[in-house]
Amino acid sequence: MRKQTVDIIETLVALLTVDFFIKTVTPVGSNFLITTDCTWWLSIKDKITIAGKLYEVISFDINVSITVKPLDGGTPIAPSTFILPAPNYIHGTLKMAQNEVDAVNNKMALVPFVYLFEVIRDRKNTDAASMIDRTTELRIFFLNSANTKDWLTDDHYLNVIDPMQQMVDLFIKNVRNNKLFTEELDYDCLPLINLSREGAQENSIFDCNLSGIELRLFADIREDLSCENKCKC
Repeated sequence: MRKQTVDIIETLVALLTVDFFIKTVTPVGSNFLITTDCTWWLSIKDKITIAGKLYEVISFDINVSITVKPLDGGTPIAPSTFILPAPNYIHGTLKMAQNEVDAVNNKMALVPFVYLFEVIRDRKNTDAASMIDRTTELRIFFLNSANTKDWLTDDHYLNVIDPMQQMVDLFIKNVRNNKLFTEELDYDCLPLINLSREGAQENSIFDCNLSGIELRLFADIREDLSCENKCKC
Protein backbone atom coordinates (compact mmCIF):
# COMPACT_ATOMS: atom_id res chain seq x y z
CA MET A 1 0.00 0.00 0.00
CA ARG A 2 1.27 3.46 -0.88
CA LYS A 3 2.61 5.22 2.20
CA GLN A 4 1.09 8.65 2.69
CA THR A 5 3.40 11.65 2.81
CA VAL A 6 2.10 12.62 6.26
CA ASP A 7 3.17 9.19 7.57
CA ILE A 8 6.62 9.46 5.99
CA ILE A 9 7.16 12.81 7.72
CA GLU A 10 5.86 11.41 11.01
CA THR A 11 8.46 8.65 10.81
CA LEU A 12 11.20 11.21 10.19
CA VAL A 13 10.04 13.39 13.12
CA ALA A 14 10.09 10.32 15.39
CA LEU A 15 13.79 9.97 14.56
CA LEU A 16 14.49 13.37 16.15
CA THR A 17 15.51 11.80 19.42
CA VAL A 18 19.13 12.21 20.48
CA ASP A 19 21.57 11.39 23.24
CA PHE A 20 22.54 14.48 25.21
CA PHE A 21 26.13 14.09 26.44
CA ILE A 22 27.01 15.65 29.80
CA LYS A 23 30.69 16.60 30.05
CA THR A 24 30.82 18.29 33.46
CA VAL A 25 28.37 19.30 36.17
CA THR A 26 28.86 22.25 38.53
CA PRO A 27 26.43 23.10 41.36
CA VAL A 28 25.24 26.72 41.24
CA GLY A 29 23.28 27.22 44.44
CA SER A 30 20.41 24.74 44.17
CA ASN A 31 20.83 24.52 40.38
CA PHE A 32 23.31 22.72 38.12
CA LEU A 33 25.47 24.02 35.28
CA ILE A 34 25.97 21.27 32.69
CA THR A 35 28.59 21.61 29.98
CA THR A 36 28.22 19.79 26.67
CA ASP A 37 29.34 19.91 23.06
CA CYS A 38 25.78 20.22 21.72
CA THR A 39 22.70 21.66 23.41
CA TRP A 40 20.53 20.59 20.47
CA TRP A 41 17.19 22.46 20.57
CA LEU A 42 16.91 22.89 24.33
CA SER A 43 15.69 26.31 25.39
CA ILE A 44 14.59 28.08 28.56
CA LYS A 45 11.62 26.51 30.37
CA ASP A 46 12.08 23.20 28.56
CA LYS A 47 11.69 20.16 30.84
CA ILE A 48 14.20 17.32 30.74
CA THR A 49 14.54 14.04 32.63
CA ILE A 50 17.97 12.98 33.92
CA ALA A 51 18.35 9.71 35.82
CA GLY A 52 14.61 9.63 36.46
CA LYS A 53 14.47 13.17 37.90
CA LEU A 54 12.75 16.14 36.27
CA TYR A 55 14.59 19.42 35.64
CA GLU A 56 13.77 22.74 33.99
CA VAL A 57 16.22 24.61 31.77
CA ILE A 58 16.59 28.13 33.18
CA SER A 59 19.39 29.34 30.90
CA PHE A 60 21.71 28.06 28.20
CA ASP A 61 24.70 28.96 26.08
CA ILE A 62 24.10 27.20 22.78
CA ASN A 63 26.43 24.25 22.24
CA VAL A 64 28.34 25.15 25.41
CA SER A 65 26.16 24.61 28.47
CA ILE A 66 22.71 24.54 30.05
CA THR A 67 21.70 25.49 33.58
CA VAL A 68 18.89 23.46 35.10
CA LYS A 69 16.89 23.55 38.31
CA PRO A 70 15.49 20.39 39.92
CA LEU A 71 11.70 20.13 40.01
CA ASP A 72 11.32 17.01 42.12
CA GLY A 73 14.28 16.88 44.47
CA GLY A 74 16.96 16.06 41.96
CA THR A 75 20.22 14.80 43.44
CA PRO A 76 23.66 15.83 42.17
CA ILE A 77 24.01 14.99 38.47
CA ALA A 78 26.88 12.79 37.31
CA PRO A 79 28.52 13.19 33.89
CA SER A 80 26.66 10.77 31.64
CA THR A 81 24.01 10.92 28.92
CA PHE A 82 20.27 11.35 28.86
CA ILE A 83 17.78 11.00 26.05
CA LEU A 84 16.28 14.10 24.51
CA PRO A 85 12.96 12.82 23.12
CA ALA A 86 11.56 13.60 19.71
CA PRO A 87 9.21 16.60 19.47
CA ASN A 88 5.46 16.21 19.21
CA TYR A 89 4.02 15.97 15.70
CA ILE A 90 0.87 17.60 14.34
CA HIS A 91 -0.44 17.59 10.79
CA GLY A 92 -3.57 18.90 9.14
CA THR A 93 -5.20 22.02 7.85
CA LEU A 94 -4.64 25.18 9.88
CA LYS A 95 -8.12 24.93 11.41
CA MET A 96 -7.63 21.30 12.45
CA ALA A 97 -4.16 22.07 13.84
CA GLN A 98 -5.60 24.99 15.82
CA ASN A 99 -8.22 22.68 17.30
CA GLU A 100 -5.56 20.15 18.26
CA VAL A 101 -3.34 22.76 19.93
CA ASP A 102 -6.33 24.41 21.65
CA ALA A 103 -7.26 21.05 23.20
CA VAL A 104 -3.94 20.87 25.06
CA ASN A 105 -4.27 22.60 28.44
CA ASN A 106 -0.59 22.46 29.39
CA LYS A 107 1.10 24.06 26.39
CA MET A 108 4.57 23.47 27.85
CA ALA A 109 3.88 19.73 27.50
CA LEU A 110 3.22 20.29 23.79
CA VAL A 111 6.38 22.20 22.86
CA PRO A 112 8.59 21.80 21.05
CA PHE A 113 6.44 20.44 18.23
CA VAL A 114 6.57 19.95 14.49
CA TYR A 115 3.55 20.97 12.41
CA LEU A 116 3.10 19.67 8.86
CA PHE A 117 0.78 22.06 7.05
CA GLU A 118 -1.95 20.61 4.87
CA VAL A 119 -3.23 20.57 2.11
CA ILE A 120 -0.13 18.77 0.76
CA ARG A 121 0.71 19.09 -2.90
CA ASP A 122 1.81 15.66 -4.13
CA ARG A 123 2.38 15.47 -7.87
CA LYS A 124 1.96 11.82 -8.91
CA ASN A 125 4.42 10.42 -11.46
CA THR A 126 2.58 8.57 -14.25
CA ASP A 127 5.72 7.17 -15.89
CA ALA A 128 5.42 3.42 -15.24
CA ALA A 129 9.14 2.92 -15.89
CA SER A 130 10.20 5.47 -13.27
CA MET A 131 11.05 4.63 -9.66
CA ILE A 132 9.76 8.05 -8.61
CA ASP A 133 6.33 7.77 -7.05
CA ARG A 134 5.64 11.46 -6.49
CA THR A 135 7.08 14.94 -6.26
CA THR A 136 6.04 16.76 -3.12
CA GLU A 137 6.06 20.31 -1.80
CA LEU A 138 5.85 20.58 1.97
CA ARG A 139 5.59 23.32 4.58
CA ILE A 140 6.85 22.07 7.94
CA PHE A 141 7.01 24.27 11.04
CA PHE A 142 9.49 23.59 13.87
CA LEU A 143 8.18 25.51 16.87
CA ASN A 144 8.84 26.25 20.53
CA SER A 145 7.41 28.57 23.16
CA ALA A 146 8.31 32.27 22.97
CA ASN A 147 7.90 35.29 25.23
CA THR A 148 6.47 37.72 22.69
CA LYS A 149 5.71 40.31 25.37
CA ASP A 150 9.24 40.83 26.69
CA TRP A 151 11.60 39.51 24.01
CA LEU A 152 13.24 41.63 21.35
CA THR A 153 14.10 40.23 17.91
CA ASP A 154 17.55 39.02 18.99
CA ASP A 155 15.97 37.21 21.95
CA HIS A 156 13.76 35.16 19.62
CA TYR A 157 16.82 34.13 17.61
CA LEU A 158 18.88 33.36 20.69
CA ASN A 159 16.21 31.46 22.63
CA VAL A 160 14.22 29.67 19.92
CA ILE A 161 15.24 30.14 16.30
CA ASP A 162 18.92 29.21 16.64
CA PRO A 163 18.22 26.11 18.78
CA MET A 164 15.40 24.99 16.48
CA GLN A 165 17.72 25.34 13.49
CA GLN A 166 19.67 22.43 14.96
CA MET A 167 16.48 20.35 14.91
CA VAL A 168 15.86 21.34 11.28
CA ASP A 169 19.44 20.40 10.35
CA LEU A 170 19.02 16.96 11.92
CA PHE A 171 15.67 16.52 10.15
CA ILE A 172 17.26 17.33 6.78
CA LYS A 173 20.08 14.88 7.54
CA ASN A 174 17.48 12.18 8.23
CA VAL A 175 15.67 13.01 4.98
CA ARG A 176 18.91 12.64 3.02
CA ASN A 177 19.58 9.29 4.70
CA ASN A 178 16.06 7.98 4.01
CA LYS A 179 15.85 5.54 1.10
CA LEU A 180 12.50 6.95 -0.02
CA PHE A 181 13.98 10.33 -0.94
CA THR A 182 16.17 10.97 -3.96
CA GLU A 183 19.20 13.24 -4.02
CA GLU A 184 17.07 15.86 -5.78
CA LEU A 185 16.27 17.78 -2.61
CA ASP A 186 15.72 21.51 -2.29
CA TYR A 187 14.61 23.43 0.77
CA ASP A 188 14.23 26.90 2.23
CA CYS A 189 14.38 27.88 5.92
CA LEU A 190 12.32 30.86 7.07
CA PRO A 191 12.90 32.20 10.62
CA LEU A 192 9.59 33.00 12.33
CA ILE A 193 9.20 35.48 15.17
CA ASN A 194 5.76 34.92 16.68
CA LEU A 195 4.14 32.46 14.27
CA SER A 196 1.31 34.43 12.70
CA ARG A 197 -0.76 34.64 9.55
CA GLU A 198 1.17 35.56 6.42
CA GLY A 199 4.25 36.33 8.52
CA ALA A 200 2.73 39.52 9.91
CA GLN A 201 4.43 38.79 13.27
CA GLU A 202 1.35 40.03 15.15
CA ASN A 203 -1.44 37.78 16.42
CA SER A 204 -0.35 34.18 16.91
CA ILE A 205 -1.89 31.48 14.73
CA PHE A 206 -2.35 29.26 17.80
CA ASP A 207 -3.58 30.08 21.30
CA CYS A 208 0.02 30.25 22.53
CA ASN A 209 3.05 32.29 21.54
CA LEU A 210 5.47 30.42 19.32
CA SER A 211 8.62 31.14 17.36
CA GLY A 212 10.72 28.85 15.23
CA ILE A 213 11.48 27.95 11.64
CA GLU A 214 9.35 27.16 8.62
CA LEU A 215 10.93 24.56 6.37
CA ARG A 216 9.74 24.53 2.77
CA LEU A 217 10.81 21.21 1.33
CA PHE A 218 10.74 20.21 -2.33
CA ALA A 219 11.56 16.54 -2.94
CA ASP A 220 11.06 13.45 -5.08
CA ILE A 221 9.81 10.37 -3.25
CA ARG A 222 10.55 6.90 -4.57
CA GLU A 223 8.17 3.97 -4.63
CA ASP A 224 8.34 2.00 -1.41
CA LEU A 225 9.35 -1.52 -2.45
CA SER A 226 9.78 -2.91 1.07
CA CYS A 227 7.95 -6.16 1.77
CA GLU A 228 5.50 -4.68 4.27
CA ASN A 229 4.32 -2.14 1.71
CA LYS A 230 3.72 -4.52 -1.18
CA CYS A 231 0.04 -4.99 -1.91
CA LYS A 232 -1.13 -8.54 -1.28
CA CYS A 233 -4.56 -8.09 -2.81
